[in-house]
Amino acid sequence: MNAGILLVLRILFLIALYGFLGLSLWVIWKSIGGKAPQTAQEAIPPLSLSSTIMESASAQVFTTPKVSIGRSSECDFVLQHEMVSSVHGRFSYHHQQWWYEDLKSTNGSFLEDLRVEEPVVVKDGDVLFCGEVDVNISIKPIS
Repeated sequence: MNAGILLVLRILFLIALYGFLGLSLWVIWKSIGGKAPQTAQEAIPPLSLSSTIMESASAQVFTTPKVSIGRSSECDFVLQHEMVSSVHGRFSYHHQQWWYEDLKSTNGSFLEDLRVEEPVVVKDGDVLFCGEVDVNISIKPIS
């Protein structure tokens, strides 16, 4: 084969190879960059919490991605009971689900009679026990 033809074939191969590499990097960049704005605009289904120990029987509704519960007045959902820690636990919304995490509380958290030792997914109708205090969970679907 002629040396000139081999040189042209090598150059065409390098152009195709760099074109493929550039296209691959562009697709990866777009897929990473395309998902960040969507999660920022993701609608959060309202989380409604109520407890029988509260003076008012009405539930509190939260639409923020993080909700802390405990005895401290700095918590979003305050439970005034001696069995509840200052900051007992936290609800957080990610991966299109509400999660509950016990924050190393003294008396622990129980979801449907199972001790919460790591973050767990909560669903509509679940009952969470912070020590001996019940917290009724209601999650309203987004319409």
